[in-house]
Amino acid sequence: MTNVFFREDGIQLFKQDWERRFRKYPGTSFLWRLRYYYESRQYRTLMYYRLHGASRQRWMRAIFSWLYERSARSSGIEINCANVGGGVIMPHWGRIILNATRIGSDLYVFHNVTVGNDYRTGTPSLGDQVFIGVGAIVLGQITIGSRVVIAAGSVVVDDVPDDCVVAGNPARVIREATPEYLKLMIGY
Repeated sequence: MTNVFFREDGIQLFKQDWERRFRKYPGTSFLWRLRYYYESRQYRTLMYYRLHGASRQRWMRAIFSWLYERSARSSGIEINCANVGGGVIMPHWGRIILNATRIGSDLYVFHNVTVGNDYRTGTPSLGDQVFIGVGAIVLGQITIGSRVVIAAGSVVVDDVPDDCVVAGNPARVIREATPEYLKLMIGY
């Protein structure tokens, strides 16, 4: 039977966010998790963003759009991307701007991060399993590969290959991202 209120693919993305966030807290009740999601500004904003995108009914999209915009103003989190994969982790609330062509699954993003347009070429595209540290800036029509760690305070303006760690201003590859290192950084 088809859900008349929500698209299944949108609900799956919400479930992936939910499951990845609470993997750290096994055995917690559904009500505790729901309260946590609602009381955490960043996850409330993400929840409204997901529910807006999953809504089949125009009136529901309007309500969730209004809730998202209101929550985004109070949390400082702005998501302007039509294709955001599931499993997003935002451990701290604070100014986060995600304006990208595509964001893959399992994004781990800290506060004071800008992913966006450089006003000349366009917006970036992020692969799967990307970690973005505090205060990092990713600008322009560039491609960030999968399994990438962007160090805190880095300014990324060039393409980044898969399986690496970048740092600096301008960011440069400083080491390979081994599976052990990625599990430490992203394996939430």
